Amino acid sequence: MDDIIILVDENGDEQEFEVLDTVEYEGNRYVVLISNDDDEVTILKILSDDGDDLELISCEDDVTEEVYHIFKENNADKFDFEE
Repeated sequence: MDDIIILVDENGDEQEFEVLDTVEYEGNRYVVLISNDDDEVTILKILSDDGDDLELISCEDDVTEEVYHIFKENNADKFDFEE
């Protein structure tokens, strides 16, 4: 997946992320992102998706862990996950 999105933080700073996947969990959709600056993923809840505009929020740690687990299961053949 070569989808790139730019997120703007609370200070107005922009950061580019690659969208790795979207995951359904407990009736909600989450996006799994990776920054070009490091190799750590970021998981955000999708509140709304209006074409070019995504409204995203951070999630609780337990939800992040569950979504990441699902992401790993769904993408075991695409990525080399470190344990």
